[in-house]
Amino acid sequence: MKILQISPQVPFPLDNGGRIGIYGIAKYLANRGHEIDFVCYRKETDYNYAYNELSLFSKPEILDVQTENNPVKALLNLFSDVPYNISKFFSVELEQFLRKYFKNNNPDIIHIDHLHMGWCISILRELTNAPIALREHNLEYKIMQRYSEKAHNPLIKKYSDIQFRKLKKYEISLCEKFDLCTMVSEEDESVLKCLNPKTKTLTIPAGVSSSLLDLQCSKILPFTIAHIGDMSWLPNYDGLTWYLNEVFPEVIKKIPQIMLYLYGKGNENLKIPEFLKHNITVVGYVKNIWDQLLDKQLCIVPLRVGSGIRIKILEMMAAGKSILSTSIGKEGIQVNDMNEILIADGPAEFIDKTVKFFDGKFDTKIMTEKSKDFVRENYIWEVISGKFEKAYLDLLV
Repeated sequence: MKILQISPQVPFPLDNGGRIGIYGIAKYLANRGHEIDFVCYRKETDYNYAYNELSLFSKPEILDVQTENNPVKALLNLFSDVPYNISKFFSVELEQFLRKYFKNNNPDIIHIDHLHMGWCISILRELTNAPIALREHNLEYKIMQRYSEKAHNPLIKKYSDIQFRKLKKYEISLCEKFDLCTMVSEEDESVLKCLNPKTKTLTIPAGVSSSLLDLQCSKILPFTIAHIGDMSWLPNYDGLTWYLNEVFPEVIKKIPQIMLYLYGKGNENLKIPEFLKHNITVVGYVKNIWDQLLDKQLCIVPLRVGSGIRIKILEMMAAGKSILSTSIGKEGIQVNDMNEILIADGPAEFIDKTVKFFDGKFDTKIMTEKSKDFVRENYIWEVISGKFEKAYLDLLV
């Protein structure tokens, strides 16, 4: 197949779930012998770096489009029917590219990553009869809804509630227009089908690299906790802030020698209370997270806002790490508490599970072995790309 893949960002470096998801689909479909024409927004990425990396498995076109937040435009968006997080991705550059592209190309399938890029379907319908598929990496309105519910600032709460309602209406309406919407979890598929039964959906989960299954660490640092997350993504910021305020102070009281390591962009800008600083190491962004993470004893995912699948959980499971997550954090991944990972909701339960973990109350060896087997059978890219291939071939029948 010849596939035109339309992405809101360059999928490099592979340091967050969005990029990993986009990259995996493109690379592993290419590995299966399909031709990938890949168009994306440059945003802040170096053009030459991005072009060289994408050229390894696709024919790339990188548009010089930025999508950063603008307070004035965000305020003016109150008078628009289009959600602000969507409107940022509208671009003349992409429309011009598509009109020029279809003069000389006839792809079999158009694959669009993320709802944010779905606006171009009206243009595509003018230019081609090829099936058009939307990859919903998250059910976007659910993220905004949960953020609105958790917000304390009344102005932010009101604004995010308005955006949530716009986004829900927009998402439900737009998804119906595609020949197929591939969802990352059965939960998301069920919700979308319930809201709009006309939408044609299929669940294909996110994938991880099989190389993670081979990672090993000979020595674990005792009493260490790791958190990974880019603080520019509001669910990460919300979850970590909640953990630092409601959970970690009590953990320190019970385990004074505990150390929390914070990885990811923006962590260095967090306002950490003085009394916590002795037990926290802010590492920030690192190029290879596995050089840092393998020797940490427990990985936490304290998300209270989100949708879809947390690829970082799947990666940590593949690498054999012990994980403590909220139910929302592990949403979309069919694992059970104290079987593959630990699950806790609310400060008291999170604190209790943490203390019991470091007291050796859980058989972590068996849990991590089950985690590896679970990922190996269900979530490596070699398996996931085959599901995309079958879904797209079925559209061509």
